[in-house]
Amino acid sequence: MNQIRLQRHGKPDLLFNGDLLAQVDDREFSGFNENWMDTALYRTSLGQYILYSEFHITNCGKRSIPTALVFSTDQDLLEFMEVSSRPLSPLSAELLRQASLNDEAFDLCGPRVPVEFLPLVHTARAS
Repeated sequence: MNQIRLQRHGKPDLLFNGDLLAQVDDREFSGFNENWMDTALYRTSLGQYILYSEFHITNCGKRSIPTALVFSTDQDLLEFMEVSSRPLSPLSAELLRQASLNDEAFDLCGPRVPVEFLPLVHTARAS
């Protein structure tokens, strides 16, 4: 686990021990845009989840607005993202896809089930 410090707009920095599960820049989906958002998902050493976003505004003066939301459980985070009630944005879907590689709680396709492959059987065709 790493010690991580996240800036927050108008609030003290958030300091915690944890790991980065996923990080997505919405320019991957929207192409070049004057304004864009970076989003990251962390798991803390206490088992909480932190959804971090930083909105970058370049028109009308350059500034960034960082926010961090803390969730007690993975279910709280998924409910906040309204995963079961509406289609996910490409940014949210990619964030959860990346997170699922590090935490099975975010695998929206269900638990991973081992697949048993059957041997290929070649049959001769009659001609």
